[in-house]
Amino acid sequence: MGKLVLKRKFTAKVKEGYPWIYREWVSSVDDSVQKGDLIRVLSETNKFLGMAYFNPDSYIVGRIYSRNEEPLDKRLVVKRLQAALSLRDQLNIESSAFRVLFSEADGLPGLVVDWYSGVVVFQIVTYGLEVRKEEVVSAIREVLNPRALVERRDAPGRHLEGLEVEKAYVHYGSKWLEKGKVKIEENGLKFWVDVFHGHKTGHYLDQRENRRRVAQLASNKSVIDCFCNTGGFGIYCARWGAEEVLAIDISEKVLEIATDNAELNGVSAKIDFVKGNVFDELRTLVRRGRKFDLVILDPPSFTKSKKTLDNALRGYKDINVNALKLVKPGGFLATASCSHHVTLDLFIQVIQDALRDVGRTARIVDISFQAPDHPVIPQMPESLYLKMLVLEVQ
Repeated sequence: MGKLVLKRKFTAKVKEGYPWIYREWVSSVDDSVQKGDLIRVLSETNKFLGMAYFNPDSYIVGRIYSRNEEPLDKRLVVKRLQAALSLRDQLNIESSAFRVLFSEADGLPGLVVDWYSGVVVFQIVTYGLEVRKEEVVSAIREVLNPRALVERRDAPGRHLEGLEVEKAYVHYGSKWLEKGKVKIEENGLKFWVDVFHGHKTGHYLDQRENRRRVAQLASNKSVIDCFCNTGGFGIYCARWGAEEVLAIDISEKVLEIATDNAELNGVSAKIDFVKGNVFDELRTLVRRGRKFDLVILDPPSFTKSKKTLDNALRGYKDINVNALKLVKPGGFLATASCSHHVTLDLFIQVIQDALRDVGRTARIVDISFQAPDHPVIPQMPESLYLKMLVLEVQ
């Protein structure tokens, strides 16, 4: 087995638990090491730091999967899945859908495994795991025994590892999928999930607790749910007693599912789904003088890299400026960012700038993050990616 030696100034970070090794961190790599190989990670003083898999074509050339000298085989994947499942069992998640395994946070970088009412959907976004897919599939079947197993091959990070971006693939159990959809229950509500085409693996599992927290503010309120996707926040609010909900998304396909989900939960009469660009729709509502008691912003990530961070911050500010103009005095703005490049401090600064531009003041009454089945590694800031602020706007 080959070895990778780190430059001295980066050794401490890896030793403390950071699982990624960037190209410029590397002092040397054995000539025999090939793409996808397992490697021993060493300090310049020859101290063992961990096991990783190697991809010289990626900016992140090494991803540490163990701090012990052990191969990445079916036995280890089974071990990681069992440990991840044990944690989820202790979290008392009120849903038939949850994240079983969350990549680096559960010790298998590049792998996501989600459970949807007995159907398992997984994503592999790294070359080192792609070449070991048979072991991954076999381990999932052994530990989880799903009635159907779906692989999503369209994750945006795959091309960075030199992997094909393709349509979803059903390994088995297609009879349990109704045109690619699965019905789940979440906090007492029901949702159809499109496991073939839906965002991420089909459903925003990471916003599960936040949907309930925000909905608790909705009783007898007028609500606008921006980037509503399949209706999550809006349907929660309607079920928690909102008088009316306006829900906007640019995708006709997700709005069809959202409409079905509203009917499934008996709130169709309360929700008006609108197809449109949220940026444009908000400006139109501002011009018309519309006001809402509760405005919800849950946009997709505006940036996947530091290079486009400044543009992303401008986008977040623009959309929050218009959202703030729609909030009634004493009303609430629930606003989220799912980019790890936009830290909590940066996000709060964006909101502060937006408040200054509209000449309003506000108080943050709640700060929340991703659901607990998406755990965070303290040594890895990137694993804390979702932030949601709830503000009372004066």
